[in-house]
Amino acid sequence: MPILRNWLSRHALRRRSAVRIHPPAALSLPEDASLAGVPLPPFIPLPNDTPFDMLPVYRFLRDAIPDVSDAVWTWKRLCQTGFDVHIPESSSEVATLRARRLIHSLNQRMNSGDRGVDGLLDILYTSLFTYGAAACEIVLSNSRESIFDVVPVDVWTVRFRREKDGVQAYQVRGGQTIRLPKERFVYLAMDRDGTNPYGRSMLRTLPHAIKIQQRLLEDMAKATRNAGWNKLHVQYVGEERQRGESSEAFQQRMSGNLESLREKLSGLASDQNLVTFDNVKVDLLRGDQHAQGFYDNHKAVEEQIITGAHLMPILLGRNYGTTETYGTAQFEIINRQVDGINRGMEQLLERLYRFEVALMWGEAEVDVRMRRNRTVDVLKAAQAEHQEVSSLIALHGAGILDASEVLQRLDMKPACQSLACH
Repeated sequence: MPILRNWLSRHALRRRSAVRIHPPAALSLPEDASLAGVPLPPFIPLPNDTPFDMLPVYRFLRDAIPDVSDAVWTWKRLCQTGFDVHIPESSSEVATLRARRLIHSLNQRMNSGDRGVDGLLDILYTSLFTYGAAACEIVLSNSRESIFDVVPVDVWTVRFRREKDGVQAYQVRGGQTIRLPKERFVYLAMDRDGTNPYGRSMLRTLPHAIKIQQRLLEDMAKATRNAGWNKLHVQYVGEERQRGESSEAFQQRMSGNLESLREKLSGLASDQNLVTFDNVKVDLLRGDQHAQGFYDNHKAVEEQIITGAHLMPILLGRNYGTTETYGTAQFEIINRQVDGINRGMEQLLERLYRFEVALMWGEAEVDVRMRRNRTVDVLKAAQAEHQEVSSLIALHGAGILDASEVLQRLDMKPACQSLACH
């Protein structure tokens, strides 16, 4: 009987373990929930139902409009601060050295060896500030024991679809739809809206302002060319009609005189003067014109473009303040935005490095720290940091803070071995 009871209990346990347990589901619904239940649902649309055709337009604006090109260029350089790879914990010293060697080798192989990780980051940042998203794919080696390459994915070809297992990414190109592998596809979206998986491009706010700006520049060019040179207004007072002269002959004579005067003026050199009878009057048009009002109008439109690109005027060569504090405050605000963007890039790099290290023999943790831009006033920043460290040391000496709390406030980790990357 005890044997039978044990067999029955094991059989019941086996049956219970075979029952599929569904994970808890959220009660809220995504914005495209109306598409659920369709056998093959369409791709999730961009925020605000923006047409996908706008994505190539963003690239055109970046390449063709000087202010937009400068904004993307500036954002990229501000965010490319370099980074450090830390290995805080590992199973052994050999595992630490092996992890550092693997990461260094992976940095060289990324982007198909074209400038390695630096080239890959340059492409990702360009995509991030153009389309509001960046993507790459992890390519495994034939043995599937290491990462062979990390290649960028063209964001404007990426579409998402909600399926049973969640949001699935696809690449649509040349009429073909390619299902992208979830475990090896990395997508970084900037300024996401709720449940919409796509990023939001900062250039979405600019087309209307750019249209006004380019039309204003075109009109300004035409008006400047037209008004750039003073004009001579020649007025010819015709003679009286002669006795016996018909009206047709009189009209023909007047037209001939005007044509003769026009020919003489067309061949007039810049150092020649006009000599006429008193029935020809010559006036100078707009000789008192010195300035035009286009600059103020263009400046107003230009400010809209700078704001839409989330930049400060000083970073695009415009500074409307007269003090150093004005420019410094703008740069500090931009650095806060750079830190927020680079935190997403930290997570992307950590996923790549942890994927590579997880395939090696031994165990090691990998953390990535993006460096920060130097402050404008380096001396003042050094003095503030010295004061902060001195205060924390004093609190530790008084027994108020322990060593781990001091390191945490300094944003440091103990026993940290780093691999610097540029």
